[in-house]
Amino acid sequence: MVYNAKRSRSDPAGVLRACKTVIITYVITMPIKTKIRKIGNSYGIVLPKEALQALKVEEGATVYLTEAPNNTLNMNPEKPGFDEKIRLAEGLMKRYRNTFRELAK
Repeated sequence: MVYNAKRSRSDPAGVLRACKTVIITYVITMPIKTKIRKIGNSYGIVLPKEALQALKVEEGATVYLTEAPNNTLNMNPEKPGFDEKIRLAEGLMKRYRNTFRELAK
């Protein structure tokens, strides 16, 4: 949807007063299926090349798993400053744990 302003008497040079462009993008992603495997005494998953490309990471990169609603996890690549934000959030959660506990009721 594109909106264009019209020329007016107060704008004789014809400069557009407002030009807004709204672009709506729908992204449909297919789920990537992988299996949990035993790796030594731990468990892990092998990410296919498509998953690495979607995350824009390479072998050896750090990723974060964060808990999401409905028993799901989000996987995010490491970004500059993310560690500091996590430490700050953990400190706030620890400091105000009683407040958060009351708010969760």
